[in-house]
Amino acid sequence: MTMATSVVTVCLTVHPVGGQVAPAAAAHLPSPITWQDARFLGLFTLATAVTLPLDRDGQRLMQRRWVQESPLLSHTADVFNAYGSPGVFAGSIALYAAGWATGRSDIARLGMRAGEAIALSGTVTGGLKGFVGRARPYASPGRPGDVRIMSGVTDGTRQSFPSGHATAVFAFAGAMDRELRRSHPGTARWAGPALYAAAALTGYARMHADKHWASDVVMGAGIGFVSARVVARYHADRPGSWLDRHLLPRGGR
Repeated sequence: MTMATSVVTVCLTVHPVGGQVAPAAAAHLPSPITWQDARFLGLFTLATAVTLPLDRDGQRLMQRRWVQESPLLSHTADVFNAYGSPGVFAGSIALYAAGWATGRSDIARLGMRAGEAIALSGTVTGGLKGFVGRARPYASPGRPGDVRIMSGVTDGTRQSFPSGHATAVFAFAGAMDRELRRSHPGTARWAGPALYAAAALTGYARMHADKHWASDVVMGAGIGFVSARVVARYHADRPGSWLDRHLLPRGGR
């Protein structure tokens, strides 16, 4: 498994996403992380490696005058930078609160699953940011290989890899898509593609702002995508988990 997969495993072992399970029952429950998740993360890691040689050219393209001075491109970047943070965080909270206000457990569950996926993926990405210590493009122009192990723990300019915004938006998109397919399949047909498109545009926004290299975005997307899969599988295998019993409104759908 990759390093990121190992971190996810540890997080779920120490702090289960769905709540506590009796030891005897837990022994018979399947792991929320599968080899298919490892393969997906491996593919994203490979895509990241393939993207690395393109990082310098990607930065140069995004920082060209016509790109930076284009009202359309700049406004799009501003919108999706805000969508990445605080947008998806606020969206998760708003859905959860709306579910409680209306007594709709299906709506509250959407917000809660999205929040769980964002929290899990953020834990993994936060750890990698501190460990890898890659300089952000604006701090080290034209030098995507500027890495100092562990320097990201204390230096925000060395927290480029992976992209936290990309991680959050792909975790949000993946969690929402999977939960909508289960509870509102009609809505999922258009909402899923729209959410992933918004996530991709957030990746563009981070590069436009010179905060991340292209490879940062690819790895962040992978961590977010896989984290959403893990959260969805965890709850599918553990219906009526502690979190669902205590934090979702009763009644509704």
